Amino acid sequence: MNQIYLGIKGQAVCVDKNNGDIIWQTTLKSTSAVTNIYLEDNKLFAYSGGHLFCLNKADGTLLWENELKGLGYGPCIIASENQNAAGISAQLAAQQGAAAAVITASTVATTSNSGG
Repeated sequence: MNQIYLGIKGQAVCVDKNNGDIIWQTTLKSTSAVTNIYLEDNKLFAYSGGHLFCLNKADGTLLWENELKGLGYGPCIIASENQNAAGISAQLAAQQGAAAAVITASTVATTSNSGG
């Protein structure tokens, strides 16, 4: 496998590991700062802005979308029966770190703008 997959700012991105070129980039229906992804078989699952997306891993085309009505827009951990507990824990830690970075950046910006 020569690709890596990124979830960033409401987008799913496939990058060539050998040269860093973007193979495909799919904009999801969200501008959420955090976009979680999970790769399994030939599908890339992405959660962003309260929606769950399923993309074709080869070209990034949208296979389906679920609005997850009534579940809100909070953080989401994606797991399946094929994923081990260590993988889920790593995903949770990464998500918590990203949320903390957003809060820190927001606090610094607010403090800087208030003259404090």
